[in-house]
This record gives sequence, structure tokens and C-alpha cells, in this order.
Amino acid sequence: MVIWALLAVTTGIGRLHGQDTAIVIRPVPSEADTVGPTALPIELVRQVIARYNDSTAIRFNGSVNLPAGSRLEGQVAVFRGTIRVFGRVDGPVTVINGDLVIAAGGIVVGPVIVVGGRVDVRRGGTLRGEQASYDPLAPVFRLPTGLLAIRDRIKPLGELASATTSFRTGRVNTTLSLATGRTYNRVEGLPILFGPSFTVVGTTNVDARLDLKGIFRPATDETKLRGAIGFVASTEWTGGEHRHWIGFGGRGYRQIGATDEQPLAKGEAGWAAFLLQRDYRDYFETRGLEGYGFVEPSRTLRLTASYRSDLERSVPASDPISIFRNGETWRPNPLIDDGHFRSLRVSLDYDSRNERERPTAGWLIHADVEQSRSEDASPVGLPVEVRPPIAPGRYQFSKARLDLRRYARLNPAARVNIRIVGAGWVGGDPLPVQRRVALGGPDILPGYGFRDLNCAPVGFDDNANTALCDRMLAAQLEIRTDLPVSLPFRIRNENLATLQQILRIERAELVLMANTGKAWLSGNGPGRVPNNRIPKFSEWSNDIGVGIDAGGIGFYVAKPLASDRPLRFSFRLMRRF
Repeated sequence: MVIWALLAVTTGIGRLHGQDTAIVIRPVPSEADTVGPTALPIELVRQVIARYNDSTAIRFNGSVNLPAGSRLEGQVAVFRGTIRVFGRVDGPVTVINGDLVIAAGGIVVGPVIVVGGRVDVRRGGTLRGEQASYDPLAPVFRLPTGLLAIRDRIKPLGELASATTSFRTGRVNTTLSLATGRTYNRVEGLPILFGPSFTVVGTTNVDARLDLKGIFRPATDETKLRGAIGFVASTEWTGGEHRHWIGFGGRGYRQIGATDEQPLAKGEAGWAAFLLQRDYRDYFETRGLEGYGFVEPSRTLRLTASYRSDLERSVPASDPISIFRNGETWRPNPLIDDGHFRSLRVSLDYDSRNERERPTAGWLIHADVEQSRSEDASPVGLPVEVRPPIAPGRYQFSKARLDLRRYARLNPAARVNIRIVGAGWVGGDPLPVQRRVALGGPDILPGYGFRDLNCAPVGFDDNANTALCDRMLAAQLEIRTDLPVSLPFRIRNENLATLQQILRIERAELVLMANTGKAWLSGNGPGRVPNNRIPKFSEWSNDIGVGIDAGGIGFYVAKPLASDRPLRFSFRLMRRF
């Protein structure tokens, strides 16, 4: 019901922005660099920048209408907006991250290039000249001088502290690196990765890579259950047309793994831990070997199969520092079901997004099935309502995951994004602790607290707030539309403007969101849902909210539809999805 209501709002927004009025200047948020599978050629980006920066060009920064009876002569360039032509344009037209609409009675005489948008010649409109349009957004930004420049690839926050050097000997490229583990957590602190990588460029469409990385864990473990040094050694061979068709590889490792990829991405979870002493993940040590193979029938589709054998062990939380709340105690790290596990995983990845970091169009689909077994598992004790006691020894289970996302642009100022995510048990013995799921937190259901929906029985005292559910399923809808002002306002100082670009705080979006989800125990018995069913929708938890996303840094408020729950505020360092 909530999602259908917001879809109706979406339709209204699309109609509102589709109305034609007098000259309208509507800024559009800055976009990240294009790094997706359909990225623009750099030569094309330079070409459209040169057209916009040409001193003879008639420039528009934002959307504009050319009224009936008016006429523009010469080169016209538009950045971050739509130009609607009701009159006449004699000369080349370049639109960067926007659309060209030629309405009834409108005439454009000259070549047209549109990147990050579309050419729409409506009935009664005329275009006399060559036209080319490209859907991917151009990785450009506006300088304080008003001219455009290529936006260099902006490193994620977790990559900022890194140093590399490379050299080549024959066909072998060698890279020496020292970098963080792109995260921060209560078990390792800030892990440091160091070591060489070797890449061999073959002469017969075959490439090979070897990575040797040590992992230093600065946070001490007084229990001595884990070492201060870990490692990952991996190799991969790829071949086929364009060197992307087929490949295989393997790795050996001794590292800290996370029990669940939700609710926050690795980098954002690390910043939440470092700044606020809020670690949204749980961890365990894993040591073993893995082999895998993959095929890529196209640049957007990848099929992978892997087999690994590893030892998974519980590790305790340490006491690393945090900027705020450093005097508080970290949430305990839950015990897992220790043992040697052999796992077969098959996965599918499809990515047709026009950008990876700030997509406005396309699909992202990830699905995988994992089948694992152990001969020496030592399951920990859980409440019998969650999992009956399991004797140590033979143990096997299967788990599936799905993450489906759809991104669509209604017009240059409004976008709608939809996500369906699910995970859980599909066969065999009950899931081990390190594979169990829960819901609630700043990402999927921001109106609820961290793991509010974790299937813990009433009265169960668990300071670790362990995820205990067998299955979870959730849906998210968000509508993004541009705010009419910059946030913050344009910085004229060149150095501060550069910092503004790095942090991506340039223009803001208003985000309307609705979320619904359910986490549950599967099987027969009180409080459980039969294995071949999902819970009734009347039993799902729902929330709605609103927020402001200023280039990835966002402030949100959400309200559960249950009347007995208060508003919840959240601060995000990345886009929601």
C-alpha cells in the first residue's frame, strides 16, 4: 500500500516537471564519474566539454525553454538540464547530462549531441541535422569560472589512505601497495594491507594476475584467539574476446570475514564504527582455500561458480578507538558455529546501470545459492524457539540470496529507484549463526532500530543483538527530485571548491522513501512460517520517510507505520542503494 501510494506521487511529479512554462532555470545535482559498463569514451567527454567551453557558445547551466517565436543563432550548449525548443535554433546544440526536447513548432537546424540524456522530437517538431545521443552521464563538473572540466575518478572514502607505485618489466606489470582494508571494525581496528601485485599481459588474449597481500591488525586481541597478521594470496587468469569472456582463479587466505553484508556497505560501516562507535556487522576468522571460474557472455552479465574449504572460528571484539562515544563499550561480537566448512556457491551478476555510484538508469541483479557442509561443526547454544540443540559433528545447509535493483529517470530532475532484497535458508539443517539474517537499521528499514527484527524470543538477553532469523525479504522504493538551491551554496574559493568536489557536496536531492520487510523463522511450530510460504503482508513491518541527500551525505527521518514507534533520524555517508 505504501509503495503504491508513492508510485502515485511519482506520477504526479513526472507530470509537474513535464509542464511547459516560460524560461525555467532548474539546477540538477552533480553527477559522479561514469565508471559503469557503458561508460562514455573519454574522447567524447572531451569533445562535449570543448563545445560547452567555447567562448562563442551560448551557454545555459540548468533547464531552459526557448519560447515560440524566439530564435537563437550559433552554438548552443546546456549543462545539467533540459532545453525545450518551441522556437528556432540555427547552429549546433550540445546537451550534457540533460535532454533536448523539440516541441510542436520547434526547429533545430544543425548537428546535435546529447550525453547523459535523450533527444525527443515531438510531433510537429523539426530536426535538420545529424543527431547522436548517449545515455551514460558525463563525468564533468562546473568550475567556479563557469567552465566545465572532467571529474577525476573520486576514490571511495575507504581508499583515500593508500599509496602505490608501479613499474613494468617486459610484459609483467608490478604494483607495490600499502593501503587500508577500506573499513574499520571492532575486531581489527583499521586493517592495513601491504604487498605486491603482478599482472602479465598475454599475447594470445590471455591475461594473468597474482596478488600477495599481508594484513596487519593494529587492534590487540588480549584473548589471543586470533593473530595480529593475516594474508590473502590470489591468482586469476582471464581470456577470450576482449579478455573478458572466461576466467578462473584461486586464493588462499587467513582473514576476518563479515557475517552479513547488510545493512550497510563495507566502507560506510567502517566510518560508522570509527566515528560513532556503531559497528553494524559481526565478524569471524576464516582460513582456507578457494577456487572459482566464471564466464561473461556480455559486459553486463557474469556467471560464477566457486568451491572453498575453510576453517571458520569465533573472534572477540577488541577495544579500538572511536572519535565520538569512545568511553562507551563496544557491542560484543557474537560466537559463531565453529568448524571446517566446504562450500559450493553459484552466483549470477547482471549490471546495466549507467553509473556504479550514482545510477539513474538500468538494472542491478545479484543472486547466489550456497551449499555448505561440515564434519566437525560445533554449534553454539541458541534458544530452542530459534534452533533446537544440534550435536557437534556432521552439519549441512543451503542458503540463497537475491538483491534486485531498478533505476529509472523520470526527467532530468526526478528519479525513481526500486529494490527487492531477500536472503535465507533453503534446505538442509538450520542455518549456522554466521549465516543467519535480521532486519532493522539505517539501510533497509530506517524507521526501526538496529536488528529490531531479529527473531529473538521474548525475554532472551543478548547484548550482542545477534541475527537469529532463518529468512528475510524486503522491498524499498525511493523518489529523488532536485532541490531548487545548492547545498551548500556555490563556493567561489578555488581550493574550497576542490574540497567540495571531493566530498561531492554540491547540490541536494529531496528523497521520499517507503520500505517494507519481514524477517522470520521457517518451519513448523508456533511463531514459524511454513517452508513453502512467505508471511502474510499484514504481518510485514513498514515505514515511510523523507531525507536530503547532498552528494551521498544524507540526513533522513523515518516513521514506522506502527503507531507505538517514534520517529528515527539517521545520518548516511553513502547513497541508500
